Amino acid sequence: MRETPIENLRTIRQGILVAGGLVAIFFLTGCVLTNQEKSEPAAMVGDLPGTWMGQGPAVSGEAAVGWISDFSNDRLVELVREAVAQNYDLSATRERVYQARERARIDAAARIPEVDYRLGTSRSQNLRGANFRSVRANNFNLALNMSWEVDVWGRVKNLRDAELDQVTSQTNLFQASRLSLAANVAKTAFEIIESEKQIELTGRTLKSLQTNLEILDAKLEAGDADDRTALEISLSRADVARAKSNLALEQRQLDGSKRTLETLLGRYPKGTIDRLGGIPTISKSVPAGLPSDLLLRRPDLLAAEAQVDASMKELAASRKALLPTFAITSSIGNASTQEFAEIFDLQNLVWNVGQNLTQPLLAGGRIRANIRLDEHERNELIHSYAETAMTAFREVETALAAERYLTQQAEALAVAASESRRAEELSLSQYEEGLVDIITLLESQRRSFDSQSNYLAVRLLLLQNRVDLYLALGGDFDTPLELPEGGLKEGRQSIPAPVEEGSASGE
Repeated sequence: MRETPIENLRTIRQGILVAGGLVAIFFLTGCVLTNQEKSEPAAMVGDLPGTWMGQGPAVSGEAAVGWISDFSNDRLVELVREAVAQNYDLSATRERVYQARERARIDAAARIPEVDYRLGTSRSQNLRGANFRSVRANNFNLALNMSWEVDVWGRVKNLRDAELDQVTSQTNLFQASRLSLAANVAKTAFEIIESEKQIELTGRTLKSLQTNLEILDAKLEAGDADDRTALEISLSRADVARAKSNLALEQRQLDGSKRTLETLLGRYPKGTIDRLGGIPTISKSVPAGLPSDLLLRRPDLLAAEAQVDASMKELAASRKALLPTFAITSSIGNASTQEFAEIFDLQNLVWNVGQNLTQPLLAGGRIRANIRLDEHERNELIHSYAETAMTAFREVETALAAERYLTQQAEALAVAASESRRAEELSLSQYEEGLVDIITLLESQRRSFDSQSNYLAVRLLLLQNRVDLYLALGGDFDTPLELPEGGLKEGRQSIPAPVEEGSASGE
């Protein structure tokens, strides 16, 4: 007996009510299951000091603002901007951010109904009867289909949120890469400046040594040599050769630094970069009482934190795979064997609505193994986060302590360089007056060169160490980082403690 349209609606309504009741029962079960499997948040790295141990006592005063401008070099700012715009590795990192965003959009699409239509046409021919009469038939069909998985337990949302955390992680990694690139540009630029200054110093020293040797050679040719002249000539020739060797070494280092900087800038490494001026000065001191929680804005830490957040959501989705899935499907359409236009006749439309409830019963342990896999991956990321945090704190403490020691070393070497230059001038004057021998002059020149060269090297280390401090802190002393499009996560999320080995997962 054919059912009437009213009876059809009543049947559909009863089916929906039955399915809804089943969903309600499983929903309550799912709430109990998911509540039992939530991990309690715990501290990641233990108790931390309020301020850095490598600093002195806190004093009042304003913290520095900006870190590239700290070195008072406009050319350096231009180079950093060029590198951020042109560096190929940074561009690749930026593309990974875009990829993560698109993957998040793909997962977000699973939460809305999927609708498609199908239009089909076919023509067939059959031979019938004793005379094999040809019979041709046309078939036309049009259907509009809809399918939707109802996200009762939030599994699809968990997967979508996990991808959003991956976007946050990739965004932070991009920011970390950009900060690292700026630091490498600055440090390489400082190496170039220091090498140029070392070459100038070595050139002046070589010129003085060659002048000394010429005086001795002239003395030998004039027949005024004595028993010590041969020794003095040999020592002078050795010092000239050593100076030439140092000059070649410093020129090689300068050439390599120039090519490295050009590669960071996205240029072909010709080694022809323009001069960058004199050695920059650090215009701002490290504020005392710098809070240690400033480190928590560091991009690589935020990226690691977002990875842990993503793993937690993926684990929640894996656990919810044990629960039933509820899907709704429907279609509306028509078919005709006569004319193509008949498939658009509303009087002949055919529709159907259905719902499916699927519960996993036997999967060979695949679901349970996948849950355990996600638990171990989460624990791995938690431990990696703790290690990253400890490394970050060590880098800051080391840079803070090095700043103090390098400053003391630079002050001492400045005195040594000044006094050794004065001693060189005095010895040269006394040598010309015949009060001291050439060996005393050569020794004073050597000491003067070594002191000035060491002073230049320590000034370079001071500049690079300040860059390392900014890199370790994730930026300036109190200024948030400039964010790329999309931004960073705000605040520090609670990180759950690792699950103990052998804990029950449930299946």
